[in-house]
Amino acid sequence: MTAERSTTHLTRRERFIKNVAGLAVRLIYRSVEVRQIAGETSSGPQLAVSNHFGGFSDALIQAYALDRVPRFIARDVIWRYPIAKELMEFFRAIPTHKPEDKGPAGNDQMFHSTYTALGEGDLVMIFPEGITVDDPSIARVKTGAARIAMGARASGVEEIQIIPSGIHYDDKAAFRSKVWVNVGAPLDLDEEIGTYAEAGTALDASNRDAVRALTADIEERLRRSAPDYADWEEERALTSAASIALRSIPGAPADVDYGEESALANLLSQRPQGTKNSIAAAVDTYTADLDAVGLNDQQMVTSHQSRRSFLWRMIWNLIVGILLLPFALAGLLINIIPFVLLWLIGRIKMDPAMAATVKPASAILLFLITWGIAGWSGWTWSGIEGVAAVLLVMPLYVFALFALVERGRLIWRAWNGWWRSHRTDLHRGVLNHRRAVVQAVSDAL
Repeated sequence: MTAERSTTHLTRRERFIKNVAGLAVRLIYRSVEVRQIAGETSSGPQLAVSNHFGGFSDALIQAYALDRVPRFIARDVIWRYPIAKELMEFFRAIPTHKPEDKGPAGNDQMFHSTYTALGEGDLVMIFPEGITVDDPSIARVKTGAARIAMGARASGVEEIQIIPSGIHYDDKAAFRSKVWVNVGAPLDLDEEIGTYAEAGTALDASNRDAVRALTADIEERLRRSAPDYADWEEERALTSAASIALRSIPGAPADVDYGEESALANLLSQRPQGTKNSIAAAVDTYTADLDAVGLNDQQMVTSHQSRRSFLWRMIWNLIVGILLLPFALAGLLINIIPFVLLWLIGRIKMDPAMAATVKPASAILLFLITWGIAGWSGWTWSGIEGVAAVLLVMPLYVFALFALVERGRLIWRAWNGWWRSHRTDLHRGVLNHRRAVVQAVSDAL
């Protein structure tokens, strides 16, 4: 069967999920950037594969980032809980069984459901590592995605595409951090099947050699789209080097685009170990200088402005801050309980992958409860108009608070950096070490 590859129109359910996911990611993260070909994930039978660094956050971000709402393949243990089961059914998720989970073994129903979903032209998403990982690199990719794709093709589904979609977290355990979703080029299974299966062999999931070859290709493509560093020290060094180099391009903004930073850092991660060591050494020296004078790289760049331009920028930021202040205070007062509870949750010691699941889920639940209570108050006050007014202004108040806090931090850091950099004798030496980082990145490229 051939699925229509014309542009897919979202159903009312999918639009609702998209809107909720969009509101949630804007609330939880400072920015979520997406890089993909226009319409790349909008239609046709597609199997998306993603790294699994952030637990629940990964599904939330992918539902927001891709053109369509994916049908996620998730562990069947989730269906054992009444509320969770209803949510999984609403999202049209597909259950899969893992050997370590109790209950009936076997995944025949999962394979049948995914074949049907792909045959209907749906976008299905699987996390092929099978686990949530805390390392900044892809774990060994299992054969499930390859077996699904080859099995669906053998059952008659044509034009299947496999889409690698990598999620990059600035800090997956932090509230209001940055995220970049890098959607790689699609793999057309009909065109490529001959590279995995030898002539005369079976073109289905029973062909173990073909499955292993396709799995290796999926893993390689996912590593190009997702973060893939040796360890966290390498990730921090190469990411810092990328932001410094990008900020050094003539005319480039001081606030580096996180997607461009991640893309360059990923490119550097593929260089020989000696090259990466040279970059890391230059970054370490420059970072030690910055620590000595109490600055960061963005402050080093912006501190070269004239006194007049600096003062005008400060005045403008203060004016905007004053305008935001009453709305921000209202947002703080109305949402003080969820903010305090989220702060307490953040104090609980947990691994980053668990934090990336607990914090977003808690934020969504706490804010929905708070806004629901406020909406009920609006109903008692003025009926449907009161509910509409409350639900309109509540997100605005919260975002005004975030904008005020983040702008205040920038103002303080900019003032402190400008003041320090014009008073220290280390200024020229720091700049020389900064140039060494830029040169090391240039040499690597």
